This record gives sequence, structure tokens and C-alpha cells, in this order.
Amino acid sequence: MFPYLKRALSNLFRPAVTEKFPAGEPPKAAEGYRGRISYDPTLCVNCGMCMRVCAPQCMTRTIKPLEGGAQEITLTFDQSSCTFCRLCADFCARKAITLTDDYMIVGTQPEDFIVSGTFIKKAPPPKLTPEQLAELKAKAEAAKAAKAAAEAAKAAEEPADPACSADNG
Repeated sequence: MFPYLKRALSNLFRPAVTEKFPAGEPPKAAEGYRGRISYDPTLCVNCGMCMRVCAPQCMTRTIKPLEGGAQEITLTFDQSSCTFCRLCADFCARKAITLTDDYMIVGTQPEDFIVSGTFIKKAPPPKLTPEQLAELKAKAEAAKAAKAAAEAAKAAEEPADPACSADNG
């Protein structure tokens, strides 16, 4: 009993060894820490690689058709089932998924653990028939010829300026 009492009394006069939190600045996470998922939908190209490599399958993709063949794509990450292995971020070619150093992943509602982002995927251009392709080529050639003729006519109208010759000197 006495060794514990001696230790308790000696600790009364020593400074605290714990950090003051949240009163002070929160401590920084270690380098390479795999924290909360961050998703930037502006970089995403909807390749689906992140969903293929996710072992706990914590990602869902919803596709809503829009006018003109475009699609509204929403990618949702459920961090309550995520193992924070970072495979999704490693396989993301465009770096749309990253893991932050935020270690305060706490919440009281299921929505507190959801990270989501939406982007619009435009419809691909329609395939042209050979007749349409030939028509477009003919229009481009005609525009090119008209531009060349206009430049030639403009060059013919401008008189040569003797003041700009290289012999002035």
C-alpha cells in the first residue's frame, strides 16, 4: 500500500503528461495517417476502379438520366463500413479520392459518416454516318478555300510601303 501512496503523492507535484484537448490546439496526426475520406467530384471520370478494389464495398454509385443523354452521377462513401485501407485513393487515376489526416471521425447519426459528391457526365457525341462525315469535310474544305481567297484578295489590295523597306538606313 505504501508504494502506491508514495507514487500518488510524488505525482501531485509534477506537471501533467497529458495534452490539453480540446482547450489547446488539437494534436497533428502522424505522417501517412489514413483518416477521413475526401472526394472531389470535379476530378472524377466515373471509371469505377475505386468500387472494384473496395473490399468492404462501402461505395455506392447512383446514376440519374438527364435530358439529352447526359447523366447525373452520385458517388457515396459510407465511412462506417470503410477500413481506411486507402486502396480506393491509390487506384484513383485522377486523384479524386484522398484520405485526410482528420482522426476525429465521430458522429451520432449515420449521416455523419457519409461522404458524397455529384457530377454531370455529358452524353457522347452522336456517331456520324459516312454521308454526314463527307459533308462535314466538304464544308471544312470550302471554308479553308474561302479564307485563303480572302487573304489573297487582302494582300493584293495593300500597296507596298516604301518606308518599310530594309534599305532605309
